[in-house]
Amino acid sequence: MAQKKYERLAAELERQIASNLVKPGERLSSVRELSRVKRVGLNTVVRALGLLEDRGLIVSRPQSGFYVLGPRASSGVTAPAMRLTLPKEVQVPDLVSTLFESAKDRQVLPLGAACLDAELYPLAAINRATRRVVREQPRLVGGYALPPGDFEYRRQVSRRLEKFGTFVAPAELVATGGAMESLGLALRATCSPGDTVLIESPQYFGILQALQHLRLKVVEVPSHPVEGVQLEQVEEALRRGGVSAGLFTPNFSNPLGTLMSDEKKAALVALFARHGVPLIEDDIYAELSFQGLRPRPLKAFDTRGGVLTCASFSKTVSPGLKVGWLAPGRYLPRVQALQLASTMGGSPLSQRVMASYLASREYERNLRELRLHCSVQVERFSRFILERFPEGTRTSRPQGGFVLWVELPRQVDSVELFRRALEEGLSFSPGTLFSTRELYRNYLRLNCGNRWSPRLEQGLARLARLVATMAKARPS
Repeated sequence: MAQKKYERLAAELERQIASNLVKPGERLSSVRELSRVKRVGLNTVVRALGLLEDRGLIVSRPQSGFYVLGPRASSGVTAPAMRLTLPKEVQVPDLVSTLFESAKDRQVLPLGAACLDAELYPLAAINRATRRVVREQPRLVGGYALPPGDFEYRRQVSRRLEKFGTFVAPAELVATGGAMESLGLALRATCSPGDTVLIESPQYFGILQALQHLRLKVVEVPSHPVEGVQLEQVEEALRRGGVSAGLFTPNFSNPLGTLMSDEKKAALVALFARHGVPLIEDDIYAELSFQGLRPRPLKAFDTRGGVLTCASFSKTVSPGLKVGWLAPGRYLPRVQALQLASTMGGSPLSQRVMASYLASREYERNLRELRLHCSVQVERFSRFILERFPEGTRTSRPQGGFVLWVELPRQVDSVELFRRALEEGLSFSPGTLFSTRELYRNYLRLNCGNRWSPRLEQGLARLARLVATMAKARPS
């Protein structure tokens, strides 16, 4: 069948992108310019650009144009080959403390902790909102935001969720001091010390730390680098019994960046509901989709109140405000009692400032900027790594967020590499931190949230040389 005009134009633009004629981060010609130069109608150009956007090659930025993400530079990392084991106690290595300490050192290139460059946050807008709130409500800082928290903040979160097909009333939300408090409350509401939690693997080490602190055991389920957690093994683990809760990140998991399909999300929720086991969801990266649309959380498929969704605005607005939320379903009374007994609730000022910012148009504008930055940076990191690191290196293909999971040649030990890298002034997260089972020894996670700069490029080049040296020194 002959190609249509818009398909031919899309193929031509794709060739230009593949040949690096237009590089990642650069803007394509405008719709009108393309229409004039290519001598096709405006509608043809719009359909061609839409096709490229669907393929993940470009991203639209309202009132600015279309920007190149570039072709996927990797076939993706190897899927973990692992079987279910007996519940295991969590013991996070002391290396995590070293990693966070290095993040404080301005002389160290921070590629370890998952943080955006501070300049990317809407600091001026948040400062304006803070001054306005304090001016209009000077007595606000003299009180508590007792559980479930400031109503206006919870109303704005509820309105935000409703835009993407998830209705959670303000009365069903609890304001928290960030995603980690949300996760801690959810775990404490559903589990007791010694209980077992079903988690995906690889899993963010901060969550593993929380599980260890609460004296909970885990069973790890392998997560496919593209499709997410394997439902067959989830079902097998639930069938065995003894699981008190599940904890998953269906939207842009950390460190893989996978996005679970709506069909798979619905199946996962139904599976836990059938076994009567609560399901905790970490939804912190959901707003940072490379395709621009916030995917629906597991909560959207919950009809029995068994899903507890946790999130915050630390990755998109401000880490310093420490504002998050929890939709605990039928565990709402338990969560409120736990929060009252532990923290008496969050900051009324932070919650009202965030409510003010969410109600403005600036939030959506800032999100568009962040999504573009993250998508371009992740692709740029991936390209650099695959070009400069030794043969056998592979990278993940995140669909959102700003971290990259890197598979190194088998003979490279990422813990030893971490120690050598620190001596050269750069840090990353060794792969062993993302499992309780000594897996992912030849993996690492990189933070792509910083702006590209000569310092960053030189740091990655040093890391590439270290990996190459270690790959040559040890037989495979």
